[in-house]
Amino acid sequence: MKILSSFLLTLAAMFFFTSCTVKKDFTLSLDKELDINNFPSTTYSRSDTLDASKSGSDYAKYKADISAIDLQSGTFTVLSSAGSPTQKIITGTVSASSIDGVTTKTVATVSDLNLQSVIGVAQPLTITDEGKQFIQNQLLGSSSSLILTFSGTTNEAPITFAVKFHFNLKATYSKTLP
Repeated sequence: MKILSSFLLTLAAMFFFTSCTVKKDFTLSLDKELDINNFPSTTYSRSDTLDASKSGSDYAKYKADISAIDLQSGTFTVLSSAGSPTQKIITGTVSASSIDGVTTKTVATVSDLNLQSVIGVAQPLTITDEGKQFIQNQLLGSSSSLILTFSGTTNEAPITFAVKFHFNLKATYSKTLP
């Protein structure tokens, strides 16, 4: 009986002095609108910073304890177009760059897309593996930011349209409690 009692006491002490890790997944949505305005030729390029800590979610609050990010999907939506009914994107590239601009990766491409026919309709992005990994790494980095660029060519000039990119992510919160 004394041995069992001693064992239970030791087990209880181990449990009491052992820390535990709390893990919780949560979803995160990031949006970025880009205005492609008044490009006089058939080529365009527009960039802006995508900052996860300003996403309106709990990302900034929990960033120090986020251990993983998984980019699950992405879409783009043409919000408006001032071009003719036949204006289309011949080729378009969505790319992500580090905040310092040193590294850039292709995230997705768009081709042969009539702008007027898709206004207001979310179009799926086929995200490259390299682009997915790069975005995840940038959002886990100290700045939680990246530069998103949409560039390409159209069949007609001038070019004036607005587009919104939307990314769905899963973040893993992991904190060891004493």
